[in-house]
Amino acid sequence: MPYIIGFVKPVQIADSERYINDCCIGGDIVLDWLLPTLRERYGGDLQSSQEDWGWFVWFEQSGVKLAVDVHTDDSKRGEFRLHLTSRKPRFLLGAKIQDAPELEQLRDLVLSRLQSWPVERFNIEQVDEKYMPI
Repeated sequence: MPYIIGFVKPVQIADSERYINDCCIGGDIVLDWLLPTLRERYGGDLQSSQEDWGWFVWFEQSGVKLAVDVHTDDSKRGEFRLHLTSRKPRFLLGAKIQDAPELEQLRDLVLSRLQSWPVERFNIEQVDEKYMPI
């Protein structure tokens, strides 16, 4: 099942006008911190961009679709939330959120990278497919 990783990391925002919504402010800085490690592990075929709900990086490993979604809860305090998700394709249906060993590996990689930043008030919790606590 997916994971939510929450943390505080104050970041410098040069131009807040370039963000779609408040939930996007600074998410690119968090993603920029994670991307080198993700590229090293998963290769260069990563899709990354800003959406109206935050920032994302999507990629695939061994047929499993993986996602790191970055949401800004409070840009002034530097409060962020990451959603880590794995999806497995289904024949003639869309991909479904499912547990996969690849998600555990992604979680460990992201945790290691975040702890080297360093961040404050770090917490992680496993959630259901609707990102609600289990």
